[in-house]
Amino acid sequence: MNRPKQAVVVIHGIGEQRPMETLRSFVDAVLPDTSKSAQKKYRSKPDRMSESFELRCLQAPKDWEAHRPITEFYEYYWSHHLCDSKYSSVLSWLVGLLARRPRNIPRKLRPVYFVTYSGLLLAGVLVLWGLFDQTSQSLAVRFAALHEKQQLYFAVAVLGLQAVGSRFILGYVADAARYLTPSPGNIDKRNKIRAEGIKLLRALHESRKYFRIVVVGHSLGSVIGYDMIRHLWVELRESHDPSPQKQPKAAEFDAVAAALQCDPATTGAVEEFQHKQHELWREHRAAGIPWLVTDFITLGSPLTHATLLMEEDPWSFEQRKVEFEFPCCPPAPAQETHYQKNYESPVHSHPISVRIPHHGAPFASTRWTNLFFPHRKGVLGDMIGGPLAGSFGNGILDIPVRPGHGGFLGKTLYSHVCYWKTPREEAAQGGKDDPGACSLKTLRSVLRLESLRAKEPWPPPTQLRPRAR
Repeated sequence: MNRPKQAVVVIHGIGEQRPMETLRSFVDAVLPDTSKSAQKKYRSKPDRMSESFELRCLQAPKDWEAHRPITEFYEYYWSHHLCDSKYSSVLSWLVGLLARRPRNIPRKLRPVYFVTYSGLLLAGVLVLWGLFDQTSQSLAVRFAALHEKQQLYFAVAVLGLQAVGSRFILGYVADAARYLTPSPGNIDKRNKIRAEGIKLLRALHESRKYFRIVVVGHSLGSVIGYDMIRHLWVELRESHDPSPQKQPKAAEFDAVAAALQCDPATTGAVEEFQHKQHELWREHRAAGIPWLVTDFITLGSPLTHATLLMEEDPWSFEQRKVEFEFPCCPPAPAQETHYQKNYESPVHSHPISVRIPHHGAPFASTRWTNLFFPHRKGVLGDMIGGPLAGSFGNGILDIPVRPGHGGFLGKTLYSHVCYWKTPREEAAQGGKDDPGACSLKTLRSVLRLESLRAKEPWPPPTQLRPRAR
């Protein structure tokens, strides 16, 4: 590695996204305006890490004033895998959700749950009333009259529903329905989306160009990013270049994690834990563990509804966490996070013993920060996103933020797509109804792009061993 570089992988959310649409808006927002008017924020380069000719790498030059090294932004684009969705996919998913017991529905979604049920019940009553009104001479006559009288309204309703359905249901809801439902018809698409994302992350590791990788997931992209991390971690958690180390951070990690189990953990305690995580990451790197993902950042993440979306009931979800199928931050305390493993060394006459983390511990050394707009009063804030610590562990830094671009629309459910909107001057000040910091300013902070401020040199990337077949 000639010059230190860091990589940022952005994973877009639901909707019929176009390639690079999300990445360009993201990079334009998070990179501050340069002090030199003639200097561009970034330049577009060929993306040599993915196999798609639709994608580019956006490279931000080194900025000494901002303490930012060369930073290369990549987009993981997956929307094309789900462009053939059908209404049946959405309907079966929604029916499955409505079939859950009310106590298994997250509190924030219960109003939607009961309103939907009430609407379906009311629709059924109206249909029955129209067909069986006793004032009609016969069922056949009443049905014919009802049909003749309301056929115009019916046609208009069908056209309206078709327009809404094609754009919203198939364009947005279907993405979540198909990715989050492991039914036979969705398995191939789910596997392709995960495999291509993992391939991108692996290529970044294998390139040996970067000392650090940040993964950013918006909306459904945060679920995809979570899957990419938990599956690639299994491959890259072991030492690929064993080096004798004392590893005191690994030895004390479980005690550090246990201190977070107080409910709820304070912001200061979580920030201190993230500091310990980064120290552990550096120690892992010194021991030859090649994992480069220092930060996972989620924006408006539906993982806040994980007990509803990822399993049939809360009990099953808790079991998957204990079994390390769903990694937590800190890792679930079912056993010690690290264990000793001996590696043969061509240099030393004896095996080298290295403490390595188990397969369910990617968030032992990877910091997880979650931004969300608090949802309140039914239509204000982000209903899709929310805090994650309650579901995935007290080591997640949940940060409530406010929209930065102002206006009433930005405070409604529409805020879900506003996490990196450029703030207006009046919105940057906030107000009594907008607790928290501006979302874009907070996002810039948690990206930690000013990594040249580090007091210690960043460890160089590790040569990966050939993968076992």
